[in-house]
Amino acid sequence: MPFSEQHELETLLSALTDALLAEKTDLDSILRRHPAVSPQAAGFVVLIQRLHQSLIRVQPSKRFVRRLKQDLTSLEERNVITRVRHLPARVQIAAGIAVIAGFMLLSRRRVVQDARRTQEAAPAQ
Repeated sequence: MPFSEQHELETLLSALTDALLAEKTDLDSILRRHPAVSPQAAGFVVLIQRLHQSLIRVQPSKRFVRRLKQDLTSLEERNVITRVRHLPARVQIAAGIAVIAGFMLLSRRRVVQDARRTQEAAPAQ
């Protein structure tokens, strides 16, 4: 397929898609404007119509939009706290429990070491 025909076919398919998205039902007038590629586009027209009928529009949540905007517009420094904040709630809870358990383990270890030092120092007196 020569480049000009391919470009015209792409233009036709784009116009058909735009018309369907704008809820226009007169697709024949668009096909008549591109007579050279209309026979080639027939299969695509059916596909575009079926996709338009089967796909539904989805509105993203406000939280998603806000996060996406922040991700795209700001060059926020990503430290550990901001990384954890963007994780799902279950993972945040698990991370919090792991931090607390690690802190308790280190504290217990220090207490045990202090107790040993105290015991070792007591008989020497």
